[in-house]
Amino acid sequence: MDVKQVAEQLGVTPRRVRALIAAGRIEARKVGRRWEIMEVPEVRSRRPLSARSRRLLAHALHERTLSGLEGQERARTAARIRLLRASPDPAGLLADWWGGTVESGLVDFGTNLVQHALHGDPDYVREALHRPRREYLRRPDILAAVVGSERRIQGLSTDELAHAAGVAVSDVRRLERGLPMSTPSIARRVLNVLGVEPTALPDLDCR
Repeated sequence: MDVKQVAEQLGVTPRRVRALIAAGRIEARKVGRRWEIMEVPEVRSRRPLSARSRRLLAHALHERTLSGLEGQERARTAARIRLLRASPDPAGLLADWWGGTVESGLVDFGTNLVQHALHGDPDYVREALHRPRREYLRRPDILAAVVGSERRIQGLSTDELAHAAGVAVSDVRRLERGLPMSTPSIARRVLNVLGVEPTALPDLDCR
């Protein structure tokens, strides 16, 4: 069977079939310029996200924070990013969530990641999600957004983050509220637990 025939059988796009082949979820061999698929496995597809959920997820991936999100939308977006990072096949997740197609328009890090997933480039998607994170955190509000967002994405409570960093719970809360700290070591210890390397931090509170 070729890609088109398998796509019709599975009820997905040919692009999705090629992405599944690249991810190793469908076994196929190249014959000339075409894929030859000997057996069609049962491929479980996840329900596509709504257009709004896709937009919020792509924006959060691009901005690297959950800024502007509240309540259930923030919690669900954080959980989806956490799932992408932990998944052995994040490209497959993205392809399913986008329903095999990506809307035309502005291309940023988030939508570019989806395009790579749909074009059958799982290695790029996996590498992009796990790049070392270095951030310029000179402004307290940006530091607050990064700490609060990463804590939620990693599924940590305020108490758990404070315990892991060896700081007071009140210190974590001050960081997330954008309040000044008496020593940069507090912020650095919290950021280290979250896997973020700051290239700059706000001025100290010297009062």
